[in-house]
Amino acid sequence: MFAPRKNVQRLSSDVLRRRVGHAARQCTRSFSSAPGIEQRLVGQVAVITGGASGIGAATARMFTRHGARVVIADIQPSLGEKLLKELGPQAEYVECDVRKEEDIEKAISKAYELENRLDVVHSNAGIIGCVGPIDEVRIDEYDATIAVDLRAAVIAVKHAVRFMKPQKRGSIVITGSVASVRGGMGPHGYTVAKAGLLGLVNSCAAELGQHNIRINMISPELVSTPLAAFALAALAEGGSQSVTVDDIDRIVKQNSMLPDRLLTHLDIANAALFLASDMGGYISGHNLVVDGGKTAAHVLQAGGNHWSTKYMPMVAENGKRGL
Repeated sequence: MFAPRKNVQRLSSDVLRRRVGHAARQCTRSFSSAPGIEQRLVGQVAVITGGASGIGAATARMFTRHGARVVIADIQPSLGEKLLKELGPQAEYVECDVRKEEDIEKAISKAYELENRLDVVHSNAGIIGCVGPIDEVRIDEYDATIAVDLRAAVIAVKHAVRFMKPQKRGSIVITGSVASVRGGMGPHGYTVAKAGLLGLVNSCAAELGQHNIRINMISPELVSTPLAAFALAALAEGGSQSVTVDDIDRIVKQNSMLPDRLLTHLDIANAALFLASDMGGYISGHNLVVDGGKTAAHVLQAGGNHWSTKYMPMVAENGKRGL
């Protein structure tokens, strides 16, 4: 998958995280400087799981700039507190392990208590999880992947609806993946989970419309998040190779359907804002695929499904390996 190179800069997970975070801030800065932007979430309250980094952090920035109060629920306290300093009094941080129902319930309850209302829940936390051929999948790793990537979203929807039903309004947004609609776009456990999220969205949309609650999913292709960086580094390690800045840029460029246009955190945050706000007020049960047309063109990632070539211990939160 990655060709070994000589005399190139090799990056640790910490360096990858810093560079990806810097890129995300650069993307969102363009919004903050734009004059005359109408705020779409003034007075509203939102919860974002996995909100301390990557897509979640970009969405937290977007929501607060549009006037919302945001609870960032994440398992990474240092990143969460750092983001709070950037966002100011409109944001709160709650340490949250989405494998635990009580943690998700606590985060959602905290959000409601801010203004006695709950307008938006963005279930965004996820991991790459188990990697390797199907005949080598470890079921304990598969179960751990499903717990974070699918079960946690079910829990988030459950507790969101408990507050949204009585107020007869609300919007739920779930971060999915192009793996929800195409095979070969991610590891097996991850793909099963993301396809399951699509089923959850369809099923809940059928039930919740009568309560004026909308639920939708965003399914991006590969985007430069800490999660993606850790996963690519792990795959390279498994192949006794190194990931470089050039490698990550090359992969993203090779997989872009639009010339000179790469998917960014801001693209996903814009999609989340659209679905969460009244701009998407008559949209529910929808899977908004953000991939530049790749799945429509039936294009696999370069090199085929490299996620299934070799078993290695799963990649969990913060780039940790194993359970």
